[in-house]
Amino acid sequence: MIVRFSKQETSECKQAASLRWQLARAANVANQRKDQSRTDQDIDYIGVKGELAVAKVLQINHDIHKGGIDPNIDMWYLEISIDVKTTFKPNGHLIFKSLDAFKSDIAILCSKVEDSEDILIEGWCTNKEFNNEARMVNLGAYECLGIPSVELRKIEQLWKFLTMKRVQ
Repeated sequence: MIVRFSKQETSECKQAASLRWQLARAANVANQRKDQSRTDQDIDYIGVKGELAVAKVLQINHDIHKGGIDPNIDMWYLEISIDVKTTFKPNGHLIFKSLDAFKSDIAILCSKVEDSEDILIEGWCTNKEFNNEARMVNLGAYECLGIPSVELRKIEQLWKFLTMKRVQ
């Protein structure tokens, strides 16, 4: 599912990304960026856009401007915690450094749509599914645990599940 952004949303995502990386460096949080071809601002910007895309689709009231260090949970839907991971290229992998790094109930993979400000929501899985199905992925500069996007559940399934949970 492709999510489009207004000019205002794009501007706010840029502001939120700038605040996030500045707060992290000011708090002496070590940079864990593996992709040296991108800046902290680039990484945070694409991450904020992924979060906003998911919040828009799932109709979650999510404040992209909230500060603080990322606790590996980006948002909540009722009592369900969600971590959003966003890549610069489609058809990637939902990745975590380790099984312990997946702290939320579910994780959602998004990717940047080439030559646009749009975000593609690739899919999602539960913590349990990731623990059972993740395998080592070689990303060139490093290896980590991951699941290919084609093996993730479609976002429509999550939307339906969360909607039914909300109205019950």
